[in-house]
Amino acid sequence: MINLEELTTATKTEANRLGFNHVGIAPALPVPHYHTFLQWVEEGNHADMGYMAREDTLAKRGNSSLILEDCQRLICLAMPYARPKISASDCPPGKGKISAYAVTRDYHEVIWDRLGQLEDFIHAHAGDDVNTKSYVDTGPILERSYASKAGLGIAGKNSCLIIKGFGSYFFLAEILINLPLPIDQAFKRDLCGTCQRCIEACPTGCIRGDYTIDGGNCISYLTIENKGIIPDHLKPLVGNWVFGCDVCQTVCPHNAWTPEQNLVLGEPRLPECLDLIELFNLDEDQFTSKFQETPPLRAKRVGMLRNAAVVLGNQQFQPALSILRSALEIEKDPALLDACSWAIWQIEGTK
Repeated sequence: MINLEELTTATKTEANRLGFNHVGIAPALPVPHYHTFLQWVEEGNHADMGYMAREDTLAKRGNSSLILEDCQRLICLAMPYARPKISASDCPPGKGKISAYAVTRDYHEVIWDRLGQLEDFIHAHAGDDVNTKSYVDTGPILERSYASKAGLGIAGKNSCLIIKGFGSYFFLAEILINLPLPIDQAFKRDLCGTCQRCIEACPTGCIRGDYTIDGGNCISYLTIENKGIIPDHLKPLVGNWVFGCDVCQTVCPHNAWTPEQNLVLGEPRLPECLDLIELFNLDEDQFTSKFQETPPLRAKRVGMLRNAAVVLGNQQFQPALSILRSALEIEKDPALLDACSWAIWQIEGTK
């Protein structure tokens, strides 16, 4: 017979060894904040991220047993990544800032590997009757809500999970399991209080006061998930961000100082500020080679060039005019062409 207390302790110890510095156990039901999420979707805050509103994924978010039969617990995990060393405003003209998490190897690959090892550990200690299913940022799970229920931390006004004493520079992951493991005490303390720093600092004003965000106006959405044209009224607000955005985290007091932690993702593969002219000189194969196994590959070449054009326009970077004009002649993607035309207009002052 499985000793659930011993299995839980051993699993947490192994998770820590694998680089998950924070671990907690939450009950699968009831799903925390599910109705709040439904309302958020009904209001259209998910923008073009249609997968969030699909009937099947909505059902799974409301009942994890539709993902894993007889799911009883979620093992919630957090793996830290390095905070940014420079701000977007420190990027010199001709260069664009990428989010801190994106400078290293793609976290999905690293964490999937560690989750696989942790699942193997659980199966080796619990026997063949245990079933597990793991996710990292990809499954129909309200992971921040479950992380709070598992005692890891609490979602701040910017919707990022804040771990008390450690900040918010973390990747979240979870393992669903069909065993009634002992649960941890939920974290319920509000860590934001009257603080408004992220709300006031957000360039697009997408952070609301009710601990939700307007996804369609978030710079991370605009430069990564959004595959279409960036609206003209939002282009200037993108600033120097060519992939993602860290503004709401860099101004958060909980990130003002954080202790040294074990960082699994390894050394940076990319600089925090990318040469934007160089991006335009890369063909598809060269782009894939440069960004292989890093997060910016998700935006694809046309997406990164669209973002780069917007940044160059915001910087009114005169040396970019020739490369932008050339892109107008040889590129075909409508969103990229729109961004190049807009950038030329910004630099020249005419349309």
